[in-house]
Amino acid sequence: MAVTTSVSAAANFVIESPTISPNPAEEGAIVTISCVVQNTGDEAGTYTLELKINGTATETQFTDTEDVTLEAEGSQTVNFQITAGPPDSYVVELGDWSDYFTVGGQTSFFDIFEPWVWWVIAGIIVVLVILVIVIVAMPSRKKQPGAAIKGKQDRQGLPYAQAAMPFPTPIPGPGSTGQQFGYPASPNQTPGAFQMPEQFQPPGSFPTPGPFPAPGPMAEPYPQYARRPIFSVSNLTITPNQVKSGEPVTINAIVSNNGSEAGTYSAVLRINGIVENITDLMLSPGASQPTTITVIKETGGEYYAEVDGLSGTFIVIPLVPANFYVSNLTIAPERAKQGEKVNISATVTNNGEVAGNYSLVLKLKGAVETTEEISLNPGENQRVTFGITKKTPGFYNVELEGLTGRFVVEMEWQG
Repeated sequence: MAVTTSVSAAANFVIESPTISPNPAEEGAIVTISCVVQNTGDEAGTYTLELKINGTATETQFTDTEDVTLEAEGSQTVNFQITAGPPDSYVVELGDWSDYFTVGGQTSFFDIFEPWVWWVIAGIIVVLVILVIVIVAMPSRKKQPGAAIKGKQDRQGLPYAQAAMPFPTPIPGPGSTGQQFGYPASPNQTPGAFQMPEQFQPPGSFPTPGPFPAPGPMAEPYPQYARRPIFSVSNLTITPNQVKSGEPVTINAIVSNNGSEAGTYSAVLRINGIVENITDLMLSPGASQPTTITVIKETGGEYYAEVDGLSGTFIVIPLVPANFYVSNLTIAPERAKQGEKVNISATVTNNGEVAGNYSLVLKLKGAVETTEEISLNPGENQRVTFGITKKTPGFYNVELEGLTGRFVVEMEWQG
């Protein structure tokens, strides 16, 4: 997309590739609005690029400008950085180009994935639920009766591993006229007699038990430990977690003594791994004490803070450099006599957050007539006036930092 802006017949400026990043943005995030300004004319020139942001509330409206001086066929990328305000839709006007971006609150749980991902997850859940229902509805498996009958038949059909021992039969023994009962004798055994596998030894005498040993002293079940302090750190807080360069950040933590003796504890604060502060605290047994440390950082960026195992982060937003804007050009009188003083005035405003110096260059008929340097604090403006006297009659084109006008010096007729 390109927006053409004509400044004069010689210089022609075109705004190309305008972008807004990120879009949408979260509240407090840095939003970058950029574009490429190109001079397609045949001569150098200066173009004032104006940025306007309009929210629904008055306090969310913002205006910024930047002067771009380009040679013929030259181009330059211009970036504007702003801090996203409260949730709202903001209209962005950059020269003749306009667009919008939105600022939302915290991202909801359903914004984590794209809608089609949620549909896939829902389909998987439905399939799993159907599988569970099918498994629960299926009848439990039972033993087949045929297998039990077959096992019983197998057990009944097995032969005895060993024949039953026969009942003792009467066996005539030697030296007796009556019947004697016994088991059939082996070939090497006398009938009527039992073979003893071994002879039992008569029981011997047992030694008289001696006296029991006297019990010794009871040992302590647990060793005695020395009294000592035991420290712990909790409840680390960083406020605020986002500041501008040069503003203080307060880091708090609570140190507790959980031991049985008083002691001194050194709370060590590290910023990005470098020791920033050490605070010594004297604590009695069971006591707790907060420790507060204030740090100030001039360099913008994200900082990692750590206090003895507890950690957090805070962000330092760099200050906007001095940005000067020239407006309200006036020429008085616009018709002057030869040798009469002409006052050319304009207002210079510093829209940045840092003080700076600015040189105003006044051109007449394209040539530098004079310059003036001023110093302005952040948000300060100043009216600058140039007094010009010309004796040569004619038209004089005025150029002052992108603003143009003209005055005429009339010839005095002598009769």
